[in-house]
Amino acid sequence: MLNRRSALALSGALLAALCGCADGGHEPVDPAPAEPEPEPAEEAASVRFPASFLRLCALSQEDVLEQYANGASEDALDAVAEGDDVILTFTAGQLEAQVRKWEETLAEETASLLERDCADAVDVSDDLRAITVTARPCFTDDNDAAADLYTIMVACGYLQLFDGQEDWGFRAAFVDADTGIEVAAADMPGEGLTISRDIWADALSAAGVPYHEHAPAHGM
Repeated sequence: MLNRRSALALSGALLAALCGCADGGHEPVDPAPAEPEPEPAEEAASVRFPASFLRLCALSQEDVLEQYANGASEDALDAVAEGDDVILTFTAGQLEAQVRKWEETLAEETASLLERDCADAVDVSDDLRAITVTARPCFTDDNDAAADLYTIMVACGYLQLFDGQEDWGFRAAFVDADTGIEVAAADMPGEGLTISRDIWADALSAAGVPYHEHAPAHGM
């Protein structure tokens, strides 16, 4: 028979045993680490390249699709045709890289044109919608100068489109360095800009400054 002291001792032993069962007799286990939050997918941006801009760049819709559709290039995610236009899709990083590339191209080609004897100044407006070249008639003989100006125009178009301005365009003009007379101008893409010695001479003559040299035209 159990006396009171034995019963109390047994009760204490049973209580201790129950407490041991409650924690399994093991050290507490740290909870499993939480699954890491998935990184958000990088946002994509679509840019429309109108047929008028493709023509300025001498690009066909087929060529652009072949180069960029279905991730064919690391520079863009995809390209699809819509009418005569092309819509390119970029990640944020790809779009930033393209903007940086064409900003650098614009700066480099402007500097290159200014290094030529035929050009005194190249002014590109902050909104990229006006390009004014102050030059001398010898510009019409310099194919490299014409190439610089063409690339400046292309860069301005790209940067407008990357900025979301689907109605891309600019006014391009030549100003005679000696007189300040505007000798040629065009609103692009609706018009083409052509400059030659004849055009230069006609503009100066109309302003009362005779000029009679001749040379082949540069068209842009």
